[in-house]
Amino acid sequence: MKDQLEHVKSTYNHHNAVRKYVLDIDDIGLWESERILFKKYVTEDSSIIDIGCGAGRTTFGLYKIGYTNITGVDLSENLIENAIEIAKEREISIKFETGNALELKYKDSSFDSALFSFNGIMHIPLMSNRVKTMTEIKRIIKTGSKFIFTTHEDRDRVEEFKDFWKNYKKTWEEGKQDKRLLEYGDSIFTKDNLEYYIHFATKDEIIHTITEAGLSLTETMLRSEICDENKRIKEYSVDCRFWITEKK
Repeated sequence: MKDQLEHVKSTYNHHNAVRKYVLDIDDIGLWESERILFKKYVTEDSSIIDIGCGAGRTTFGLYKIGYTNITGVDLSENLIENAIEIAKEREISIKFETGNALELKYKDSSFDSALFSFNGIMHIPLMSNRVKTMTEIKRIIKTGSKFIFTTHEDRDRVEEFKDFWKNYKKTWEEGKQDKRLLEYGDSIFTKDNLEYYIHFATKDEIIHTITEAGLSLTETMLRSEICDENKRIKEYSVDCRFWITEKK
C-alpha cells in the first residue's frame, strides 16, 4: 500500500500535474454546484479545511465568495508551494499546508466544516484508508459540522461504462488485472503522460465507508441534480456525486 501512496504523491508533485492544477484556479474556478452547497450548509464565518486542495481551485474560489477563514491541505509539496506563492501574489490570507489526510495534524474539533473536492478522496488506496481518512476528518471537525466530498457516480449505474466494467470484471475473474490494483474498482489511467490512481466505488460502498467512520449522511445527489454547470465544467469532468455528511 505504501507504494501506491507514494505513486499518488509523485504523480501530483510532477510538473505536468502542478501546471494543470495551477491553471484550474482561474480556468475552472469554483463550480456552481459547490457554491450552492456551501451557501446551503456552511456559514461564511465558519472555519473550513479544504483537504486535497491541490493548487487551490476550491480554496481560492470559496475565499472569493466570502469564506475567508479557510485552510488548504494537500499531500503534494509542489502544489502547496504554488498555492502559497499565488496567495502571496494576490495578497490573499489563506493558510496552505502540506499534510496527509490519513494523519491530520490538527487538534480535535478544530474546524466548522471540511471539504474534499473533485473525487479526491477516491485517490486514496484501500477502503480501510478511506475510512481512516473520514475518521480523521470527523475528529478534527466540531459536532454538528458538515463534511462535503464527491465521488464518481456508482460504477454499476453509468450506462456508458457498462462494457468497460463488464470487461473489467472478466479481467479480475481471470486474475489478469494490473497487479498494482489492490481492490476491485481500482483503476490507473493515463493523462498528460502521467498515471493516475483512482477507485471507482458503488453507492453502497460509499455509504458503508461513511458509516464505518462514524459520520451521518445528510444528503447525496448528482452534480447535474444540483444545477446545470457551464460547458467548460462539463468538459472538465463527467458528472459526479456529492455527499454531505455530518458529525453528530
